[in-house]
Amino acid sequence: MFKRVFALMFIFVVSIFASQNYSWEIVLEIPDETPQDAQIFIAGNFNGWDPGNPDYQLNEIGEGLYGIKLEPEIDDLEFKFTLGSWKSVEVNERGRNISNRRAMLNDFVLLSTCRVKGWSKVQTGKNIVGNISVINNFEMPQLERTRSIWIYLPPSYGKGLKRFPVMYMHDGQNLFADSTSFSGEWGIDETLESLYADRRMKEIIVVGIENSEYRLSEYSPFDFEYKGVHTGQAKKYGEFIVKTLKPYIDKNYRTKRGRRQTAISGSSMGGLVSVYIALEHQDIFSKVGALSSSFDVCRDEFVTYIKNTPKRYPIRFWLDLGSVESEQMQYDVSQQMVIDALISSGWKPKKEVKYTLYEGAKHHERFWRDRFEEVLEYLWR
Repeated sequence: MFKRVFALMFIFVVSIFASQNYSWEIVLEIPDETPQDAQIFIAGNFNGWDPGNPDYQLNEIGEGLYGIKLEPEIDDLEFKFTLGSWKSVEVNERGRNISNRRAMLNDFVLLSTCRVKGWSKVQTGKNIVGNISVINNFEMPQLERTRSIWIYLPPSYGKGLKRFPVMYMHDGQNLFADSTSFSGEWGIDETLESLYADRRMKEIIVVGIENSEYRLSEYSPFDFEYKGVHTGQAKKYGEFIVKTLKPYIDKNYRTKRGRRQTAISGSSMGGLVSVYIALEHQDIFSKVGALSSSFDVCRDEFVTYIKNTPKRYPIRFWLDLGSVESEQMQYDVSQQMVIDALISSGWKPKKEVKYTLYEGAKHHERFWRDRFEEVLEYLWR
C-alpha cells in the first residue's frame, strides 16, 4: 500500500513542478471499511465547510487511494474528509471526532498525503443524551433549498400535556454530537440535562438548524468580503425561521408560542444573525444568546442598522467574547460598538444587554460549550 502511495506521490511531484500551476495536490488513503460505492469529499474553510460539494469530490487513483487537485483562494487551510455528510465524517480509530486537519500554502505547490482511520457510522450520535430527532430535507421556501433540523425534547415531554418554551439555534449539527460536528460539539443536551437534574432551570425545547455551504451568506444581513464575497441573505433566513420553521414546530410540538417563551442563539456568524433576526422580529423573540459574534464582517452597516431600529419590545441580549478570539478580526472593537448601538436604541445596559469577557477563551466550540450554562441561566432565569 505505501509503495503505491510513494509512487503516486512521485508522479504528482514531477507533474506539479513541470507545470508550475501552484496548486494544492492531495493523496488520500481510505480504510478498508469504506463502502465500495462510497464517494469521498473534502470540506474546509475554503468551501464553506460543505461536506458534499461535487466540486470537491476526490477521484479514485488506485486501490484504496483517492486524489484531488485544488486551487484555494486562501493559504491557511483547515479541512476534513467525509462521505458526503457530516454524519459520515472521518473519525479516529476509536470512532471519535478528530481535530480539523491543517495545511499552509506558502506561494508554492503543496502536496498533502493523508490517511483516514475510520468513518462515523452514527446518524444522530451515540454520545447524545436525551430525546433528539432529526428532520432531513426540511423545505426552506424563502431560500429555495432544504436543510436538516435537529429537535431536542426535554425529559418530561412524553409524560403529559405540558407545553415548553423554545430556543432556536444555528449550526445545528454542532450542538449535540461530536460525530456530526465539523469542529466539536456544544454539548447542549448534556448541559440542559444537568441543569434539569439540579433543578436550576425550567425545561425547554431546542431546535437546531444545520448550516450549509451558504452559511456565511445566510448568517449575514449585509454583503461582505471575507475569504471571498458573500451576499447577505439573513433577512430571508430569518423569514424562514419565523414564517416556516416556527409555525411547523408550534403545530407539531407542544410549545409555548409567545415571544416571552421564544429565544434565538448562536456563535460567531450565528451570534451576528441571532441579534439581527431578533431585532427584525421583536414581536417573536425576547431572548438572544450571541457568543463570540462576528460583528466585524459587516460592522459599520450593522451598527447603523441597529441605531435605526428602535426598541419596540424588551429583549434580553447575552453578548460575550473570549480574550483570545483572533488576531485578524477586531472582535473587541466591534462588540463594543454593537453594545453601544443597542443601548442607544433603547435597550437597558446590564438588565437587557449583558456583556461578559472570558479570559483566555478562543473562538471555538469547546469554549462556547464551557460557558453555555451561564448563557442559559441568564436568558431563562
